[in-house]
Amino acid sequence: MVAGIGNRENVKLVMPRKIRELKVEIQREGFIYLPKRGKGSHERWRHPLLKKTLTIPGKDGNDVPIYLEKQLEKLLIELQEMREEKDL
Repeated sequence: MVAGIGNRENVKLVMPRKIRELKVEIQREGFIYLPKRGKGSHERWRHPLLKKTLTIPGKDGNDVPIYLEKQLEKLLIELQEMREEKDL
């Protein structure tokens, strides 16, 4: 039997996190908000060590899109590698 099919007791639904939770995480990682850089409800964030910006769409109560989670994961990996190189 395939996990999660036909056995609903073992299925865990993962709720997508909210934009406000993502902002808390990136602030902890050292990203800085760039005021007046986005249109409408879009915000732009940048980390001092990275040359790339992260654009966050939507309002704080909206769900984080999957593509944004993947983009942030790549940026955090790149940031971790830079920090490890710096420590060597």
